[in-house]
Amino acid sequence: MKVKIENKSLRFKITEEELIVLMEGHCVHEEIVIMDKTLIVVINPQGRGTGIEARLVQDKNEAYLNLLLPASKVQELSDMGRSRAGLQQQMENLSITLQVDVRADSRKAVAR
Repeated sequence: MKVKIENKSLRFKITEEELIVLMEGHCVHEEIVIMDKTLIVVINPQGRGTGIEARLVQDKNEAYLNLLLPASKVQELSDMGRSRAGLQQQMENLSITLQVDVRADSRKAVAR
């Protein structure tokens, strides 16, 4: 998983293998060490509702960036096939994108 954090935007780029893990209902996570702190990024496919939601939880030495999405959104991402578009969601003043990295994606492109 790759995470790009910019002003007012979060972009999550996962591998095809990580998409399979999400399709099975399991979380995907990545730990990023920044100086003496750890950022733990989690994509959780067991979110409620219809949209993507991001949450940031901070502890003394760790911060957790949780991306929650319902199984229907994971299925939607899978059904896109090989596509750069991915899923996009606006949350308050934050733009969130979840994509499968097309450079290593063996799935076929879906005609639109």
